[in-house]
Amino acid sequence: MQTQHQLSQEVIEAELEEINQRQCLDNDGKLLSRHEQALIDFERILLAPEKRSPVLNDVLDEIHNTQAAWDADPDVAHRGLVGLAFSGGGIRSATVNLGVIQGLRKLGLLKAVDYLSTVSGGGYIASCYSAVHAVETQQQSEHAIRTKKQTDSNLQTEIGTSQEAEKIKQIRAHETLFGHQPGVPENAVFRHLRNNANYMAPGGLIDVLRVPSVFLRGMFVNFLIVFPLLLVMAAISVLLISNTSNPRHLIASWFTQFHLPIIENFAITLALIYATIAMYLLSPIANLLLASIKQKRKLTTGTESKNVDWIRRDKASKVLGWCIAAILSSFFIELQVIAIRLYGTEVEGRFSFQTLILFGSFSAFGLSYLASKLLPSIASLASRLTIYFLGLIGFAVFWLFYLHLCNDLLRTAPSPLLEFTWKSPIGFFTIALILFLFNHYTANVNFTSFSCFYRDRLSKAYIFGLNRQATVQQADELKLSKLDSTFAPYHLLNCTLNLNRTSQAYCDDRRGDFFFFSKRYVGSVSTSYCRTEELEKQNSDLNLATAMAISAAAVAPNLGKSTIKPLVFILGMLNIRYDYWLANPTWIKHKRVVKNRPGPNYFLRELTSNLTADTAYINLSDGGHIENLGIYELIRRECRLIIAADSEEDLGLTFSSLADVIRLAQIDFGVIIVMQGLDKIRNGQQHYAIGSIYYRNEKVGKLIYLKTSLLGDFSLRDSLSADAYLSSHLRRDNFAFDHNPYIAHYKMQDPAFPHQSSANQFYDETQFECYRSLGFQIATESLGRR
Repeated sequence: MQTQHQLSQEVIEAELEEINQRQCLDNDGKLLSRHEQALIDFERILLAPEKRSPVLNDVLDEIHNTQAAWDADPDVAHRGLVGLAFSGGGIRSATVNLGVIQGLRKLGLLKAVDYLSTVSGGGYIASCYSAVHAVETQQQSEHAIRTKKQTDSNLQTEIGTSQEAEKIKQIRAHETLFGHQPGVPENAVFRHLRNNANYMAPGGLIDVLRVPSVFLRGMFVNFLIVFPLLLVMAAISVLLISNTSNPRHLIASWFTQFHLPIIENFAITLALIYATIAMYLLSPIANLLLASIKQKRKLTTGTESKNVDWIRRDKASKVLGWCIAAILSSFFIELQVIAIRLYGTEVEGRFSFQTLILFGSFSAFGLSYLASKLLPSIASLASRLTIYFLGLIGFAVFWLFYLHLCNDLLRTAPSPLLEFTWKSPIGFFTIALILFLFNHYTANVNFTSFSCFYRDRLSKAYIFGLNRQATVQQADELKLSKLDSTFAPYHLLNCTLNLNRTSQAYCDDRRGDFFFFSKRYVGSVSTSYCRTEELEKQNSDLNLATAMAISAAAVAPNLGKSTIKPLVFILGMLNIRYDYWLANPTWIKHKRVVKNRPGPNYFLRELTSNLTADTAYINLSDGGHIENLGIYELIRRECRLIIAADSEEDLGLTFSSLADVIRLAQIDFGVIIVMQGLDKIRNGQQHYAIGSIYYRNEKVGKLIYLKTSLLGDFSLRDSLSADAYLSSHLRRDNFAFDHNPYIAHYKMQDPAFPHQSSANQFYDETQFECYRSLGFQIATESLGRR
């Protein structure tokens, strides 16, 4: 029976249709095609058993020993799926996993992979892998069309033989794309990746200056969206203050007639307090009357309605809650009258408005950067209080702006309703209307965010192929629907669908749902799934590069489970936004009309975290904001073997992302994952751990977990403080220089390696090579023999 977390039948059937097209060459150079429902013949594609590590041989033996349970389950979609997952971690993960790809290719395991599931930085190199193969396939198809000849029907046997030979030739061309033979200079793929390791600013100073320029442009346009609201609020406030017949004066006069204590400045608030007190006094009487009515109804009908008392109490307490909320809101609004006057008499006389705005803006920008540094220690009370304070800074800047606008109107418009000037309530309403119309017809919240620039930088570095001259050819417009399925795994790019809450009560802490892009389908459980081609027709900008950038949108106001509510507003206004607004797959699937761009109202939703799965556009960010390994979607598809390369920033080796996915799998699927070998990774004895995945109906899968780590004696790790771990104490640990001298040497220069901050996206040649080489070492030494 299908649960709410399982894929729809049409999605899984489409994916398996693509997977079953896959072809590769076995160790004897013969064509090996993927068969439906079958586990691939590992012995035909892997190195000989004596060249494989004992742990890999044991895993393969255990997989074969569980065949009976997989054969006996009639509900399983496929009995032999193999998945490869690349974690988040920015360019660190991309570079380590380049080495992992090389290592798995050397072992022959890469040929067995059906699904390639990636998150964030792991998606950089995986998208590169998918793009290079797609470009090669396109060129092979074009070449075949150009050289196609008319043949006689009597030559069908010869044609069949030549077609198989041509297929083998095509496969060999694909297998050399990421190949690297000892003693042979690396090909253009590796050279291009090295030259673009500093992908955010590869061109020097001008490229560096483009980054703040894009941020400032977005900040300016964002301000134009919010500014009309400030103008309207200021105009309404001044109209109420200037009018002697304002509601506060009328309420105060009315209460004075009854000789009730009243303060005119807070007349509405006191009226709400009196109304609430009256409700408190009347509630016992109301309770007795309702109980009496219930008793009479029971005696008359002989029956008793179920849950009536509970429903009544629930509604009553909810009304009381709204009363308190109304009192607090009214108090804050009426307090603005006093604040406006104090600003005009105390603040404006001592500081110019321009000084306050500049000071507030730069303070907000600097303090928001400080907030990002405090996020890792958010659990502490001091950090929580600091972050709440930083969040208030953003509101304070706009509050001062509002107070200044109000005072400007009070000074220049003593009779605001009698004449029109630009600096009057009517003038402010007019300006606000003009800006509103301008924003409505021109604003595109994806254009103003940093995601477009980020996407273009990533595309130049990772979305390319090789032409017939074996030189790099950019493939910026490569569509997801045009990815290759014959020679490359089926690629899943994982993202987070940001929501203010989800439909399952226990998911409220996640503030999001799992969302993926793929060749055939795009979507999530919350939005359902639509065909990728249909979504690409609606959004011409959607392609592999765009999906890669969305999957790696690490910084945004709304970050799924990592959202810090007090910082949402300030991060949005400062345009620290890598997130993306995508047309809702549900709307596309059901042919509902979707505008060709997300307008300014979506930016306001972002500022207030009012994000749902029901609107025409949905908000997406980094897949790591809900699950950072990419394993979740592979477990959903019940992969029999999962290889996961974890390259997240994890200086203390606490395996936080692995712990998250184990918990999520248990909650959402009832799948239990049991790990062995994590402590040996922590002690520097090995790079890997092995997990057993207990699916439904007694099926068991295996997880090979490869962790970015170093070999050596790290037994002192847990006894050291964080500062000591990064300084001299750790440098005296026993590093394994014999495994790779230049990796060990780099570690001596920078103790944070291989877990340097993900904020560092500017790698030089040495840094790039150390991470790539470490990835190759992790794969080959864990699964092969030296």
